[in-house]
Amino acid sequence: MNKSDLRRQVAELFIVRASGFNLDSQRLYPNLEESNSNLKRLLEEGVGGVIFLGGTVKELEIRCNVLKKWSGKPLLLCADIEEGVGQRFYGGTKFIPPMGIAQIYKKDHNLAISIAEKIGYFTGKEAKNIGLNWLLAPVCDINNNSNNPVINLRAWGEEPETVKSLTCAFQRGVSRSKMLTCAKHFPGHGNSEVDSHLDLPEIKNNLSELEKFELIPFKSLINQGVNSVMIGHLLFSKIDPIYPATLSKRLVTDLLRIKLKYDGLVVSDALVMNAISNKYSSGMAAVMAFDAGIDLIMMPKDIDEAIDSLTDAFYSEKISLERLHISRERRKKQLDLVSNEDDFKKEDLNNEDIKNKFLLDASKFSNSIIKSSIFVREESTIKAEFNDINLIQIDNFDQVSNKFFPALDLPKEVGFENVIIHPLGISPWQKTNKRFLDLGRFGNSKILVQLFVRGKPFIGLDYHNDHWIDAIKNLEIEERLSGIIIYGCPYLYDKIKKTIHEAIPLAYSPSQIEEAQNQILSRILQSKIVQKEVDEKSSKEFTD
Repeated sequence: MNKSDLRRQVAELFIVRASGFNLDSQRLYPNLEESNSNLKRLLEEGVGGVIFLGGTVKELEIRCNVLKKWSGKPLLLCADIEEGVGQRFYGGTKFIPPMGIAQIYKKDHNLAISIAEKIGYFTGKEAKNIGLNWLLAPVCDINNNSNNPVINLRAWGEEPETVKSLTCAFQRGVSRSKMLTCAKHFPGHGNSEVDSHLDLPEIKNNLSELEKFELIPFKSLINQGVNSVMIGHLLFSKIDPIYPATLSKRLVTDLLRIKLKYDGLVVSDALVMNAISNKYSSGMAAVMAFDAGIDLIMMPKDIDEAIDSLTDAFYSEKISLERLHISRERRKKQLDLVSNEDDFKKEDLNNEDIKNKFLLDASKFSNSIIKSSIFVREESTIKAEFNDINLIQIDNFDQVSNKFFPALDLPKEVGFENVIIHPLGISPWQKTNKRFLDLGRFGNSKILVQLFVRGKPFIGLDYHNDHWIDAIKNLEIEERLSGIIIYGCPYLYDKIKKTIHEAIPLAYSPSQIEEAQNQILSRILQSKIVQKEVDEKSSKEFTD
């Protein structure tokens, strides 16, 4: 085989990232997403997969068809869809985070399992309808560290049995929709306090501890026929003190391939993440990952360098050509399951009326799950006096970009004045005590506190936000606290619930989406509210 042909075969085992939007100018992360010209070149040169982020569901449908034409061969088309298509693409259905289903599981095992399977089915079928064929889900990590900045709400629970039951149910649902699934992040990212997007987490569990805890969901998914397994960028120092799991033969080949007897498709987490790219070049990381036992290389920082380096490794027989053939065959086997054109023609969703009914059913189902997952303290009613403050903490302004954002709009309608706290704004905290709000800036008003808190990749946000516990307790002592609503973090909610008096209005939702806000506020802002004329001042925000 000449080197050019070899390179094309090697390129088949790489996955690059692209925007779901059609225009280069629309890319949300241009440093991570290939331009259209480069994407076309790479697909023509044999690159075998694309991971998407951003865009509308309609745009993505068009985009998938264009990319398949550019390639001329079947492609793996995937996205990190863990909470419904709407999590990544505008216009799609959004579901509550998996941790919310885990909370339902504590009360009713069978109900939660049924919900997880239906979420998998709705998500898979909707994703398939817009042109995808591979869901990078479910997350099999067990979130047994409440300070985890990157997994937490993405996990299906904090106990092995919970995560095993719910991820298996989710996979069954996705499989019914004839989509590929992916168990991640092997061998388990739940017990970390470091975001692997930013640095390499070290986890000190030994093999025996992994087998009793982290590996249980992965074993069950493997036995159930999961289509692929994603390896996380994690240093298990008691198993391999030198190499992260992504580059470790002890973890990929010895543990996953041999001990767990997994012969399916193995994919790396994105090699562009700092946990890898801070120490290894794109070429070195690609070669080491493949040599460790991985089949597909996700998002190297320099795609051409990575392809060339792996090609050279095969050409020089540093890695046997047999390994290349095995990985290509594994990829083909999975693609064959979802590439039958007769089977892939959107089934009954090609009928617009049937499609709309399906999407309506998915939306109704999502709303019903939200209703089951929210908590409003009994007889909680928040009363607004003239110019009382609706104090909202958000992670970024994307959360409030929609025309209707109930957490802002509904309190405003009944007399609250909105004040927004965000990471880039002016600090609302006392200079002498960063754990107390500077109440002088709020006049004499009572304050409704709404907190949007969840770990966010690339940001390294302090997920548990413990400073709010002191701040809220101080508001209570000063008799300035009208109520608390928390969206996202169950750990912060649990701590605050134990801190404040049971008479204080309190509500919680694992979901941050508009419908969750609407359901909570519709229950807690009732007719008993004292509605008064609001002055003409516009909403304030702590921003420069």
